[in-house]
Amino acid sequence: REELPEGEEEEEEELESSKAGSGFRGSTRSPPQKLSEPPGTPPLAPVLRLLRNQLQEKDALLRHLESDWERSRAQREREERLLVTAWYNMGLALQQQEGGPAPRGLPGGAQSFLAQQRLATAARRARTPHGRAPSC
Repeated sequence: REELPEGEEEEEEELESSKAGSGFRGSTRSPPQKLSEPPGTPPLAPVLRLLRNQLQEKDALLRHLESDWERSRAQREREERLLVTAWYNMGLALQQQEGGPAPRGLPGGAQSFLAQQRLATAARRARTPHGRAPSC
């Protein structure tokens, strides 16, 4: 190396040090170290455990909501039957008050109010609820 005057020698050292530090700074570094886990433990075990727990909680919630839906459906059907019975009884009481006998066999294939309501309820039950297959 040639001898340079004192001021120039310092400038050259600064230039070399800046060249070494320039460029891709992170490229000479080693990648960040992962947290050490005990040997034999898969690295995804905590995440899998968390996801499994979340899935079980959602399944339990789904079962609870389905049972609530079934209870409310059964309650609604009971209420419908009570309403139909009440309407039938009201119609029957009204006919008796008028003094006319309740018709036994209606001509022309006509059906009584109760028979019509039974058919409507049976048709409603035969339809699949919310696009699902009927439970057997």
